[in-house]
Amino acid sequence: MRSYRWLIIAGAVVIGVAAIAIAVCAISLNSFIHSPGFKAEVESRASASIGGPVQIEAIDFDVLHGIKLKGLVTQIDSNHTGGQGALKLNAAQVNLTYSLWDLIVGKLRLTGVVLDQPQITLTKQPTQSMQPAPASNGTSTASTSSGSSGGSPFQFVLDSAKINNGTFTLLDASGANTAALQGVDASADTAGFNDGKDVTGEVKATQVSASGLLVTDFYTSFTYHTNYLASKQFTATAYSGTLKGDFLMDGSAGPSTLSLNGNSLKVEQIAAASGSESHLTGSLDFQSKWRSIETDAATGEGDAQLANGKIQSVKMLNEIGSALKIEELKEPIITKAVTHFLVHDRQADFNGLQITSQLFSITGHGTVGFDNSLNADLVLVLTTQAMARLPQQVANAFVQQADGTGTIGFRVTGTTSNPSTDLPQKLLLQGAQKQIKNELNKALNKFFH
Repeated sequence: MRSYRWLIIAGAVVIGVAAIAIAVCAISLNSFIHSPGFKAEVESRASASIGGPVQIEAIDFDVLHGIKLKGLVTQIDSNHTGGQGALKLNAAQVNLTYSLWDLIVGKLRLTGVVLDQPQITLTKQPTQSMQPAPASNGTSTASTSSGSSGGSPFQFVLDSAKINNGTFTLLDASGANTAALQGVDASADTAGFNDGKDVTGEVKATQVSASGLLVTDFYTSFTYHTNYLASKQFTATAYSGTLKGDFLMDGSAGPSTLSLNGNSLKVEQIAAASGSESHLTGSLDFQSKWRSIETDAATGEGDAQLANGKIQSVKMLNEIGSALKIEELKEPIITKAVTHFLVHDRQADFNGLQITSQLFSITGHGTVGFDNSLNADLVLVLTTQAMARLPQQVANAFVQQADGTGTIGFRVTGTTSNPSTDLPQKLLLQGAQKQIKNELNKALNKFFH
């Protein structure tokens, strides 16, 4: 029993000494942090570490909760000399946590950072001034250093990072907005970054907008290390449907790659968000793969399917319906439409197009430009029921098939918002040619008989 008593007494003494040491260090550290030169010291060291000016409105310290930097503002490479673009950060508050055990021995070891309501703006590098980034001298910016003022040693080892309710804006070299994220919550495990290990984490955003695309409830997990970024199985809600995919940017393996799939997207909502006039409704599914999406030379390929659609107020279809005397063709209901597409050089080529409706189908191929220009070669196929309703002269313009259907080829040009076709003229011309040929044959038969 006596030995247990001495163990208890010894333990109490150790705990008491540790508590006194923590208290003394905390008092000393608190005095140091609130000294006039500490804020300037932090700004100076942070500026040297990240390579840009750092301004802090106020610094506060709590032994239990860490250090708070209020009103943090920094801008990195505003002159675009590093070849990586410019970064600006404005955070309402930055919370820094530290290790109590290191505090006992007189060291301030920061282990985590939390940015509250940061506003982050990244401006792309102008093409004409791009230069290779300065070579690293092998010295980590997060290495141990001693305060020049002779105060407590200052060691920055970032084990984790977090963003609460932030915004992120991407600008092109001219300052125009190309992408924006709102309501960003992110977390990352950065403990092994200085040792060359991966940084892993997750990102959530309430809203993401880029190049006319608007999505909500975005989520992804990611892996990052120097010149490498992978986003695995990201998800988002868009236009009453869903988006899913993966993104990989590996500087040592060529252009970036993006797999993007959509399900049950409303076509009319996509058109409204992009500011274009829509003549088509329906539910869109697509599967696609893209390369170099972060550049102006993005390319892509994929397949798209439309279901339960309807085409309305299209001049071309009004002309076709009037020429064929079939009112249903003026605003047809599309039961199914499929196509394969290839995006390159600011245009989308489509082939294998198949549009199916109750009375007709359309097949063909063509090109849609990013400027909404349209150029397509199509074939109209009418069912036997539709062929039976045609005026005889118009029916003669179709190539009769063995199953009773009829086909005719035609071209579509103009723009996606105002397409035009040569089909009405072709129907009249071909019909007249056939009628003349038939009359000539009758006359020749009478002459030789």
